[in-house]
Amino acid sequence: MYSIMIWNAQHFDHQESALSSAYKDKKQFLDYYIAQRKPGILALFEAGKTGTINESLVSDLASTYSLIACLEQEGGKKKHTTLGSLVLVRKDIADQFDNVTDRYILSDSEQRAPLIIRHTKSTFGFAFYHANSSYKASANIVDTIGFINENADNLGIKSLLFFGGDMNVEGQAGASTIHGMNKLLPSGGGYTHSSSYNVTLEHAGNELRDLQERGNYLLYTPQQYLREEYMLAQGIEQCEIAPVLRLLDYAYVRHHEHWRAGCEGGVILDNNWYGKTIGMRRVCLGQPIRSDHFPVLFTLNATLG
Repeated sequence: MYSIMIWNAQHFDHQESALSSAYKDKKQFLDYYIAQRKPGILALFEAGKTGTINESLVSDLASTYSLIACLEQEGGKKKHTTLGSLVLVRKDIADQFDNVTDRYILSDSEQRAPLIIRHTKSTFGFAFYHANSSYKASANIVDTIGFINENADNLGIKSLLFFGGDMNVEGQAGASTIHGMNKLLPSGGGYTHSSSYNVTLEHAGNELRDLQERGNYLLYTPQQYLREEYMLAQGIEQCEIAPVLRLLDYAYVRHHEHWRAGCEGGVILDNNWYGKTIGMRRVCLGQPIRSDHFPVLFTLNATLG
């Protein structure tokens, strides 16, 4: 049985000297998640900057996990988009895998390379891909999977398993199958990413637009009008927000019946006396999490052979 955690940790950056509060919070959550779920493989996205992975995190995890693959400068067509992807394998199974990413050549249509490790006995390839926010994400995902399959011999893999983070394509809307692999969506709350938008600002912006069409408040931005006019006139102390929940982290696998996936994150909404939502907190396994993305755990209930 193998378990794989993917998590877009969002700017989980390398620390040169004193640890930042963001690093401490993210590391505390990651340690807790590892202790509870004991994943065999960790795939972390946005764990560092362009071509500079979070080496301090790799060092902090070195007693139990070994770094096997990371995205180098050459892994992105636009250098500022590589965003420090890395894969670590738990030490008790590390000798069962090797890294074949270096054999992969970025195709003309790709924006970012996947990280690919191989189970040496079965020669299954595990590809980890950070699509990020791109309107071309859907096409890029299909192109990348196809390009890996076209280069399977060079990579030394016979079958592919594809794990996507921040796919930018809603799980329900993504293709059901791609090149013989079936989509695997995580169970749980039905989402892996959370954000919010300011409802009060939207209302203020609509009102401002009507006023400006009549020649009033022409120099105001919506944010200025909200703070200086709208909230005072309406007697509003805190802005209302609305959660935006999306399922953006999922996989494409073979032998779908042997896999399960789960996301144990969720949001807690804080409401005022009038039932309006004015705050949102993110939690996973009962712990606060400092990322818009929640981790997803994929588990294979079979042997690779």
